[in-house]
Amino acid sequence: MADKDKKLRRELLKKKYSNNGFDALTEEEKLELLLSYSCTGDTAQLAKELLSEYGSINSLANTDVQLLMKEKNVSEQAAVLIKLIPCLSRTLYLEHFKITTLNSTDSAKSFFTSHFIGTVGEQLIITAVNKRFRVVNTKVLAFGSPSQTYASYRDIADFAVKSSCTVFFMAHNHPQGVSVPSDSDILFTKNVSNALMRLGSVLADHIIIGSDSAFSFRENSLLPDFSASPLKGYTCK
Repeated sequence: MADKDKKLRRELLKKKYSNNGFDALTEEEKLELLLSYSCTGDTAQLAKELLSEYGSINSLANTDVQLLMKEKNVSEQAAVLIKLIPCLSRTLYLEHFKITTLNSTDSAKSFFTSHFIGTVGEQLIITAVNKRFRVVNTKVLAFGSPSQTYASYRDIADFAVKSSCTVFFMAHNHPQGVSVPSDSDILFTKNVSNALMRLGSVLADHIIIGSDSAFSFRENSLLPDFSASPLKGYTCK
């Protein structure tokens, strides 16, 4: 596509967007418009090829930057711009639907879902809350591959002591999968719960965020401690 034709095509898409709104554009047109500001060459064809390969802008945005540049011939500027989409979405979500109190499984799921928007790979985070279940502090304990996302109990104990709180939430994500806990997830959660109890603290819940669902350990009574003693102030709903 010649530069003149590309510029004309971009102006047509901009006009369609301005007059009719973002939803008036097809997914291919949305991606083409984005690429036209950061890529040379035939951006219409590139948008078509990328969506044919990845299926949606959402899936494309979750792809590694280096992979896009190396295997799909996407410019560095375009690859970074595409990766910024979920990150900006996360920022807007956190500002618009700011959750500061984790007093139910629903609020905990929403809180941690927002924290994993735009993340690359798996992460394990821990959140301290006060006696009214208001969020005090959140920290990323580990990130990387599934085998790397289990933090040391010393790191967890150190966070617990320094936070001056006695109630904690733990969460990790399954970016490309369902929010079903593995055997290792269950064992790790049990050990963390026991470690916190020895410090006079309690693990309120462990939330797993999948690609399109969320799972609460307490809601599903997955550990004996969770099913035997309901946590006052934290409801399963």
